[in-house]
Amino acid sequence: MLHVAFLWHMHQPSYRDPITGDVHLPWVRLHGVKDYADMARAIELASETAARATVNWVPGLCDQLDALASPEYGRRERFWRLSERPAAELGPTEIAIIREHFFSLAHPTLLDPHPRYRALRDMVRDGRTLSLAELTDLQVWFNLAWCGVSAREHPTIAALLTRGRDFTHADQIALLSAQRELASGVLPRWRALADSGKVELCASPYYHPILPLLCDTDLARAADPSSPLPVRRFHWRGDADAQIRLAVEAHTRRFGAAPAGMWPSEGSVTAELLPLVRAAGLGWLVSDEAILWKSLAGVATPGAPDAVRTSRPTDKFHPWSLDGVTLLFRDHGLSDKIGFVYATWPRQRAYADFVQSLVAIRRATESEGDAVVVIALDGENCWEHYPGGVTAFLPGLLDAIAETPGLSVCTVSDAVAAVPARPLPGLATGSWIDGTFRTWLGDPVKNKAWDLLTEARQAVKRPMHELLGSDPGLADLVLRAEASDWWWWFGEGHSTAFDGEFDALFRDHLKAIWLALGKSPPDTLQQSVYALAAPARAAAPISQRVKRPMTQIEIALDGTAAWYFKWLGAGEINQSYGAIHRAESLLARLFYGNDETSLFLRLDARERCEDALVGARVRLTVQGPHHPIELALWPASAPVEARCGDVLEARLPLAALGVTSLPARLRGTITLADADGELLERFPGTGELELELLSALQSALNVGV
Repeated sequence: MLHVAFLWHMHQPSYRDPITGDVHLPWVRLHGVKDYADMARAIELASETAARATVNWVPGLCDQLDALASPEYGRRERFWRLSERPAAELGPTEIAIIREHFFSLAHPTLLDPHPRYRALRDMVRDGRTLSLAELTDLQVWFNLAWCGVSAREHPTIAALLTRGRDFTHADQIALLSAQRELASGVLPRWRALADSGKVELCASPYYHPILPLLCDTDLARAADPSSPLPVRRFHWRGDADAQIRLAVEAHTRRFGAAPAGMWPSEGSVTAELLPLVRAAGLGWLVSDEAILWKSLAGVATPGAPDAVRTSRPTDKFHPWSLDGVTLLFRDHGLSDKIGFVYATWPRQRAYADFVQSLVAIRRATESEGDAVVVIALDGENCWEHYPGGVTAFLPGLLDAIAETPGLSVCTVSDAVAAVPARPLPGLATGSWIDGTFRTWLGDPVKNKAWDLLTEARQAVKRPMHELLGSDPGLADLVLRAEASDWWWWFGEGHSTAFDGEFDALFRDHLKAIWLALGKSPPDTLQQSVYALAAPARAAAPISQRVKRPMTQIEIALDGTAAWYFKWLGAGEINQSYGAIHRAESLLARLFYGNDETSLFLRLDARERCEDALVGARVRLTVQGPHHPIELALWPASAPVEARCGDVLEARLPLAALGVTSLPARLRGTITLADADGELLERFPGTGELELELLSALQSALNVGV
């Protein structure tokens, strides 16, 4: 029997400013009326044998969902205030914020189906001034479009959707009130599902920190020996212990039962954590298969057995045991197919593909007895890109699995009980992203943020166990400031329209620590982290500007940049320069990836591509087997397919690039010329692009990362 264990991770950072009390961003409320509620509905809709899953809740997110029930909440959340205020009372700055940010959602699935919302977007894109009636409709539609299948059954929300336009101030108030009611009921609904036995609830560390880096930022070198380290070393193991222990205590109070296991933030592990996990009463951890391959290859922590074991592809389909803790490792490829691929596929094709992969795993492991495949991924962000959302996709997938002989849908704890664990020779250090911590440390901006945190933590001085007893408020400020999300958005790798908000909010958390100590915050906290890191950032080596692909991808071309997760598994190359930096450059970065037949490219400009590339010609030149091959990316010509909007997205057949087998490497350049063919710019500014194309096996095993 192959036991199929889904683990859905629910996580949002703390958006509350610890100094002002303002809630900067609305994502807890909006995911509350969409993904958190609809995920529960999806489990309820699945058949009795298929309705099994493990759902992982970050306690810091649960606190924010609880806060939604308070009448004070609406006065605190900035987007709530912008949504509630009568249009006639909005000032120019507020109107500008609404025009810029009230289209922050997936346009193809959540905006385009609504004619009025679509028309408002087009008006704003065209630079039109909105009337008071149009502004009111936009205030309502941003919140209304986020309402999921469950929320749309609410009478208020259903009536507003039916009307579609000409909303009133009373409608604004009624919609927000309905959202608060629905979002504050999310956790009780999940507790009821757990009590019924359909789901297992587990936890992550309280504020979702990267636990190994709290133990010691020098551990980044254990995961990646080339990683640049912050100037100041963060080394507070007791903070990691508190993040685990407090999470278990809060989870037990909230859901009425202690969690059996944990998804450590971003699947980040190191052997030093295992005693802390065991002491907190946790029996299992889930991480990524990249960690398993490193562990079995003998690159585990010092003190591991000397014997080096040869890994087999089926090793990831078994639990492993080390230091009294059971470890399971998720299937990276299958998890990413749900997270990044299937949203663009017909449902039945996606179901057949997924089940076929599971059947192949069952056949490969039959001689070894029962096995388990863990599919672990974000339970919130991918669903906005599925037509109809999670309820239109997940119940059918679960049913298709449960109806297939030899497959059983189960919880993680079910799998631990059913499949004997094997002894693990040692545990490597790293995260689910390429087995390293590069997403959270190593970039000059990320490292500067670590230096600022370390300075504040050293000023506090006291170990966390003492601080929790003597000054729990200050302890909470420290733990909040350790959240992984700050580093996720800092520096290279990830970016949104709200980068400035995260920068300011991080610094406010640090300022609050200094103020709680009765000291003035350092003057450095008045500057953005990017500004503070500017000298080191300018000197960063080119190697830090390149990210290799993690998995094969298949992209639906639409030219929009609303969903960064769409390209998260792809390779990334940022514009690079030699001794002279071309300040007026247009081309900023390239995402790339492949499936079995095509190369997918996404080119970002310093401004919207559709505007930046007017009258321009974009060409890709690669070194073919016998001669250079040149293809027109924009305006595209056969065999290239392309869409240009926020970004330029293109699909190129591998055969047209001279690629006859995978894996493969392509080397070349992208050029930007004017209508007369005069060269304006090349990408990269120095050297060549080197594109690593993955085979299906590499993608499945995360080899080559």
